[in-house]
Amino acid sequence: MQATEGATPDPTRFSRNLRLFVSLMVTAFFQIFFTPLAGAAVAILMLFSPYSIFWGNSTAAYSASDLLWMGGNFLLAGGAFALLWLGYWWMLYGLAEDRHIRLFPLHVLFAYFPLLFFLYQIDPGYDPMAMIVGNAGESTFMVCMAMTLAILFPLYSFGVYYFVLRPAGRPRKRYRFTLLCMVFAVIAIALLPVLWHIAPLLYPGLLEFPN
Repeated sequence: MQATEGATPDPTRFSRNLRLFVSLMVTAFFQIFFTPLAGAAVAILMLFSPYSIFWGNSTAAYSASDLLWMGGNFLLAGGAFALLWLGYWWMLYGLAEDRHIRLFPLHVLFAYFPLLFFLYQIDPGYDPMAMIVGNAGESTFMVCMAMTLAILFPLYSFGVYYFVLRPAGRPRKRYRFTLLCMVFAVIAIALLPVLWHIAPLLYPGLLEFPN
């Protein structure tokens, strides 16, 4: 009687799948850990902003200088987050054996789910008993930053990987990254007034603040 042998597991395939799983978990953890830190850094940055510029609940309530200051803070916080994720994607790209991040769209998805969860947890509201009482403008600004991040993060990640890291020819990576940042800075600034008017519809708590 001839003995039949089962299929022998491929240790190489198992190792590759295990590395992929670990990579996906690390990507999700990176988002979970650093996004709250980025939010805390933005909150600290807001403490150094003139408090008066955030009074009001529409962009029409602000002067040109106030809007310029707000736009600068907006881009500064977004730029810090962009550099953070450039470093992470570049690290994965450098660790890849063939300079190819396996299932990169899946990595972006694993990083995106925690971001959407944080966005869902945002619940702005007026609390007159708080130690530091906020206002409509400041809270709307923070919500707009979170919404912009949720909209642009997947597009930015794909741009970094396929436009900055993967191409080997000219121009150099730093020039391509600079161009990418300029494009996303323009998009982010264009989104700010649009999201400013949409935010109270998605977060009714913003309407509770006194004007």
